[in-house]
Amino acid sequence: MRISTHQSQQVAIDAMLDQQKKLSTVQHQVATGQRIARPSDDPVAAARVLNLHDTLSTAEQHQENIAAARTRLTMEESVLENVTGIIQRVRELTVQANNDSLTPQDRGFVAEEIRQLNAELFNLANSTDSTGEFMFSGAKSKFRPFNHSAGNGFEYHGDDGQRFLLIGPERQIATGDSGTKVFRAIKDGNGEFAIFDSESNRGNAVISPGNSTGDFEDGHYAIVFSKKVNPDGSKEFSYKVTSENGEIIIPEGTPYKDGDAIIFKGVNTLIEGEPEEGDFFVVRPSENQDVFTTIERVVNALKGVNGNSSDHAGLHNEVNRALVGLDQALGNVLEVRATVGARLNALDGQEEINESYKLQIKQILSKVEDLDYGKAVSELNLKLTGLEASQKAFTRVQGISLFNYL
Repeated sequence: MRISTHQSQQVAIDAMLDQQKKLSTVQHQVATGQRIARPSDDPVAAARVLNLHDTLSTAEQHQENIAAARTRLTMEESVLENVTGIIQRVRELTVQANNDSLTPQDRGFVAEEIRQLNAELFNLANSTDSTGEFMFSGAKSKFRPFNHSAGNGFEYHGDDGQRFLLIGPERQIATGDSGTKVFRAIKDGNGEFAIFDSESNRGNAVISPGNSTGDFEDGHYAIVFSKKVNPDGSKEFSYKVTSENGEIIIPEGTPYKDGDAIIFKGVNTLIEGEPEEGDFFVVRPSENQDVFTTIERVVNALKGVNGNSSDHAGLHNEVNRALVGLDQALGNVLEVRATVGARLNALDGQEEINESYKLQIKQILSKVEDLDYGKAVSELNLKLTGLEASQKAFTRVQGISLFNYL
């Protein structure tokens, strides 16, 4: 087999170029610190690196979600703290105003302060977060949650949903609470039933909000009073209790004395003062009433007192209802604040878990794609020696020709 001069030189050149290529690859690895420059270097490892980078990117997104959730929940907790302070102040003023020694002017001053506090509470309910979205609109964060209705009431334009953020591979957390949960889903009365005095009452009887003696039997009941004046001027009072369908719960003529307890169907209440003939009170199951309406009713009650005993009785009855309603509202807000605090704690815990997880992924990633510098430098020297040998061999071979022997 004959080998031409050109063929011999081409083989030497190809060998030298191959050594240069291998040297270049090792040089690039040493320069970048990465073992894999392109997928063809190690297809299996390259695929694993890609998956690990995706996993790491997802974990970093979870951390960003945690930061966003923490910001929003911290703002909500701050707003709820202010809400708590306002409700407590309204309660203090309501107790202060429930005093017969106050003049109508004094009550007017108190009513105005309570009205201003209610307006401040209303503005807090329409708070926005750092992105300009409403905090208490539920999932409809672009909509203003609360507005005044045409009849001086309060309307809710949000929904009862919650927005969630993914903070872990299989864990998500609510970043807010709806206006219904915070300000509207509040039972009036004592939470089981509410007692109302009739606007037509002429006596000075004041009823307590009462409490349950067991399982309250849902229904509407009327406590109706009768009054008899004896020839000697003494007075006898009696009452009856009927249901909404006319059932007699407590028979007519049952004696009543100031401060006596009235107990029926799980209701335990008492009445102080003297009712007039036909005065009555209605007991019904508790219903949701927003905190703004509860406070507004106190304001109206304070402005409606003129000085007669029936007006004072109406005020005291409204105040009694308002106080338990404010207590219900306060308890509800504190419960929501507790859940917000629990979520903030959960964010802290998940953040630590995510950081630990990221560290593990980075360690695995380093083992897969990072270069072993000791081994790489040795290989670099080896490739360099090979290239030098190839170059010297080429120098020797390229000068050989048959013409030198002719």
